[in-house]
Amino acid sequence: MIDTVRLNINAGSGGNGCSSFLREKYRPKGGPNGGDGGDGGSAYLFGDSSINTLLHIKFNSTIYVVHGAHGKGKNRRGANGDDKHIPVPLGTVVYRMTEDGEKEYLDDITSSAPRLVAVGGRGGWGNARFATPTNQQPVLAQRGEKGEKVVLFLELKLLADVGLLAKPNAGKSTLISMCSAAKAKVADYPFTTVEPVLGVVKIGQNDFVMMEIPGLLEGAHDGIGLGHEFLRHAERARLYVHMLDGLSEDPVDDYRMINQELAQFSPGMAEKPQLVVVNKLDVTEVREAQEEVTARLLEAIGDRGSSVHFISAATGEGVDTLLGNIVGALAELPKEEVEEGPEPEPMRFRPQRSSGKESVRRAPDGVYVVESEMMERLTAMADTRDQRVLLQLWREMRKTGLADRLIDAGIEAGDTIRFGKVELTWF
Repeated sequence: MIDTVRLNINAGSGGNGCSSFLREKYRPKGGPNGGDGGDGGSAYLFGDSSINTLLHIKFNSTIYVVHGAHGKGKNRRGANGDDKHIPVPLGTVVYRMTEDGEKEYLDDITSSAPRLVAVGGRGGWGNARFATPTNQQPVLAQRGEKGEKVVLFLELKLLADVGLLAKPNAGKSTLISMCSAAKAKVADYPFTTVEPVLGVVKIGQNDFVMMEIPGLLEGAHDGIGLGHEFLRHAERARLYVHMLDGLSEDPVDDYRMINQELAQFSPGMAEKPQLVVVNKLDVTEVREAQEEVTARLLEAIGDRGSSVHFISAATGEGVDTLLGNIVGALAELPKEEVEEGPEPEPMRFRPQRSSGKESVRRAPDGVYVVESEMMERLTAMADTRDQRVLLQLWREMRKTGLADRLIDAGIEAGDTIRFGKVELTWF
């Protein structure tokens, strides 16, 4: 079962702005009319109840969203890139890789509401945006903003009402196959089940989702056997059916061992209500030891308040009574609520990201390195051989105060300034 995935998402970059001037008959010297670039597409995750695993993105783990189109003359704006909506199973927990290399919790996908995970870049301005009464022939245009790149870790925790827990070969697969339409593999050897199995159980007008967890061994919380690979799927269950093998050497020791593993993996799991079920009542030895095993189990259960049921998953004896008790227990339990913030609304407008702080520093080689997203986007498309371009870049630096910071840093005529990959000479 594919239940963990690393997902690399590259949101769409914005289109470049256009630098052009109106040239028509009778208007040979029209003004600037370069259009803006379109916004890049963003990426969203949303819950899809028809998907049960992350297989559909396991081998498609790098996703590229559509870029915005470039602006054109006559003030034609480039088209926006289409957003990408990625379906995931309900119950998917999303983590994001931070700049420090740590995993940061992002969201828990429990509904179909889209969750924005990577923002597309804004389109660059065309030269018409830079026209002013004192600058009537702007030749500058902005490069589109780069789309956000994120690394996500998706971890699926299946949503179910009832978790079926037991040691290997206790009869879980037989029970879930009998009371639901789930086609669990049944055989007389341990670890027949190697991945969680979901089944919908209908009792009269009531129904609930039962999940079979692969058999647990001592040390499962440390990964022994199938261990924590599937223990996390049981975290969301509201009620546990703790199944014991009636032919085990000591069913009471099995009961204690499973509960210890739950407590060590997650204390909250050990505190959830349980129904204790002893299977294989159709075997004479189990039927004869019923009273003794019940008394010992009740003593081990103590003040947990769990009841003890004896069933035969093979013949169906006692199964209907057990299912009725499950329905009654679920009716008294609240629905599992995932702790999360307000449900995000579908995005209508792209959030405006900060351009970041501008900084000036002098490199060991004497070059003045300027970190400014706005200036990098302007110089990336500028023809620095054109004197008009240099004057307009200087004017933009004066507007933002960047020129004053360079002067305070000691820049002199003839010194080199570096914006990203572009170098200019200060004059």
